[in-house]
Amino acid sequence: MTKFSLFIIACLISGKAFCQADTTKATRYYRLAIKDHVARDYQSAAKKLDTAIMINPNYAMAYYYRALDKLYLKDIKGAIDDDTKVIELKPDYSSAYDNRGYAKYLSGDTQGAIQDYDKAIALNPKVVKVYINRGGAKNHLGNYQEAVADYNKALELSPSNPDIYFDLGVSKGAMNDYKGAIEAFDNVLKLRHEDDKALLYRGAIKGLENDYTGAVEDLTQCITINPNNDMAYMSRGGIRFDHDDKTDACADWNKALSLGNKEAADLIKKNCK
Repeated sequence: MTKFSLFIIACLISGKAFCQADTTKATRYYRLAIKDHVARDYQSAAKKLDTAIMINPNYAMAYYYRALDKLYLKDIKGAIDDDTKVIELKPDYSSAYDNRGYAKYLSGDTQGAIQDYDKAIALNPKVVKVYINRGGAKNHLGNYQEAVADYNKALELSPSNPDIYFDLGVSKGAMNDYKGAIEAFDNVLKLRHEDDKALLYRGAIKGLENDYTGAVEDLTQCITINPNNDMAYMSRGGIRFDHDDKTDACADWNKALSLGNKEAADLIKKNCK
């Protein structure tokens, strides 16, 4: 007779008290694991959840949090497997689809990720993060218009989120909608004044729009906020070179090279003699 059969017989003989005690023990390990998770000790949390699941193999939330821990521990396949188990146990739990979608995205299964995000949104259309995640996946596939639609939906739900405006700006820039991209980055900077990445992207796009003064101003401000932003030096150097400012362009590329940007070496070799 298997251990599981003995467990069932014990439950039938002893009644609910035996089973409740077992469930309580699993819950205790689960709660200890959550404390570890909050403390970012994901290895310890996962081990405690292993025990909780061994005690109660149908403990959906234990699988859910173990999937998160595995994600932090770079065990992507393990995270997908655990999220799949959550979905088997709680098929209407939208967060499990969202988390599995993200794990699939990290594994390279972008289309599978989008399918999971679709399901998560069908179950709960009010979760901002899912639209952001699905927009990112669509952007990765080059479906920029659909990505923009997802980011706009996310903004309807969270209109003061600078991260959404940033992602929107990236997608609009990829669509060559430079005006729309600049407007999106403007909104990032209204909400988060010293965002060096937003200044970097806005400056680069202003360069593409032939706004030399605006581009150099943004990139210079970016460097002031983050002096180690090698891409800001690369971009400012490129814009200066295109406007016949070879001396300052080469100075920028040399600074980028000193910060570890290997592409700068080719530009210096070719243009800075």
